[in-house]
Amino acid sequence: MIKRLIAGAASLALTLGGVALAAAPAQALTGATCDDGDAWSWSIANAARYQAGPHEAVVGLSDAIRTVTIKAPTGCTVEAGDTWRVYNGYFSAQGTFNTEEAAAGKDTDRASVKVPTSNAVAGDEIPVKLKVNDSSAGIPGVWDVDDSNAGSLVLLRRTLFKYKGVTDWMEFTNEPYICGEAVEGAAPLLRASWTSKRYLGYAGRTVRMEYRLTDGQDSAWANRFLFSDRTDDSGYVELIDFLGGKEEGPGGVLSDDGPPCGGTIVFRGHYGGNATSSGTWSNGDAIAEATIDWEKYRPHLKEEIDAAGMAKDCAKLEELAHEVANPLRDEVLWAYVFRWGVQTGCWEDD
Repeated sequence: MIKRLIAGAASLALTLGGVALAAAPAQALTGATCDDGDAWSWSIANAARYQAGPHEAVVGLSDAIRTVTIKAPTGCTVEAGDTWRVYNGYFSAQGTFNTEEAAAGKDTDRASVKVPTSNAVAGDEIPVKLKVNDSSAGIPGVWDVDDSNAGSLVLLRRTLFKYKGVTDWMEFTNEPYICGEAVEGAAPLLRASWTSKRYLGYAGRTVRMEYRLTDGQDSAWANRFLFSDRTDDSGYVELIDFLGGKEEGPGGVLSDDGPPCGGTIVFRGHYGGNATSSGTWSNGDAIAEATIDWEKYRPHLKEEIDAAGMAKDCAKLEELAHEVANPLRDEVLWAYVFRWGVQTGCWEDD
């Protein structure tokens, strides 16, 4: 049963001269009444990577299964057995409140969102209908709440990264990474064409290179921007960043300034979407730092390099650099000495 909240006094029979009068009609104390269709709300959920709103559905080349939620307005009590439906020409969600759902004032259904036949539909606001039936007082086939324009659904064309046949993937190279050198990422950004029924390269889109660490305060993706570039005519994009810079500040880090070296770093590509197409990001690609097997070299080599660097002893660093580079046996070891030379100002980072 859909109940309206009423004032206690209004629910009592009034007595005048011994004659009982009918109670006043039930009225809501505050907020919208149950039969106000505009007060009911609905939403549709998408995968987080699409960055879509509650009234947006991201659709690729096959029907998308999405969770639709209906919520009763404040001041309206729903009881088990009440039924509902939210729908338009592209999806239909419906259900019956059970005891737990009625107590929460909301219910969900898994619905299939149809693939449009034309790209022209993308971004349009398509009206949604919402209906609710009172199980105890309602008349079969007649809806107590019947709103023919309960907001709009916007359909978005799905975007995705795809590298060598792997969906949601951007390939980051130079693994393991060497501190002070570059890590590069590359992949095409594709967008679903409902008209041609295939994914096509999405040209002229800005793609961000982002990172996170595997633990600690930098383990979230938030505010981990490194570099961005635009996709070419085929949708292909290449991203690059040099590792070993400063910790990021409130605005992220600049290219050539990060992320800080040490441990495993996870990289991804990120496209933010627009009014007709979804956003997307690639699955994280974890890259470990290259390590040096100091036991392969003469005793105290690492200690001498570190001491020369901390003392800013350019002559000693030159001597050690010559030792490890003639012949060059380990690129990671050479990078270790070179980074000390740059940090001390002995050498230019060219």
